[in-house]
Amino acid sequence: MSDLRPVIGATIDEWPPFDLTEEPLTSGIVLTVSGELDMATAPALRERLTVATEAGATALVVDLRRVTFMDSVGLAAILHARSRLSDAGRLAIVLAPDSYPHLVLETAGLPRSLALFETREEAIAHAVE
Repeated sequence: MSDLRPVIGATIDEWPPFDLTEEPLTSGIVLTVSGELDMATAPALRERLTVATEAGATALVVDLRRVTFMDSVGLAAILHARSRLSDAGRLAIVLAPDSYPHLVLETAGLPRSLALFETREEAIAHAVE
C-alpha cells in the first residue's frame, strides 16, 4: 500500500521523483502526478491533458496527493486543461488539505472555482457524473 501523506516536511532526499501515470476512465482519464510539478515537468502534464481533451475526453481527474512542490507553470497546465474541456466536461483535482498544491490553489483563490477532493473515488464520481 502506498503512503499518500503530504511530504512538505520531508527532506529533499525523501521526495519522490517526478512521475506521471495515466489510467483510463469511460469518458476520460485519471492522471496521477508525483514529485515536483514545475517549469521542467509541467509540460508533460499539460501535453497529456491536451491529448485527452483533443481526443474528446469529458472527464479529467488530476491526482496531486504525491506532489511535493507546484509552481505557477504547474497550476497553468491544470487551468489550461480546464479551459479546453467542452461545456459538458468536468475536471476534478485530488489533493490533501495540508499539501503544498493545496496551499498554491488557496493562495491563487481557486478552491471556489475548481472541484477539489480528498479522495480519488470522490473525484472520479464527480468527473463522470
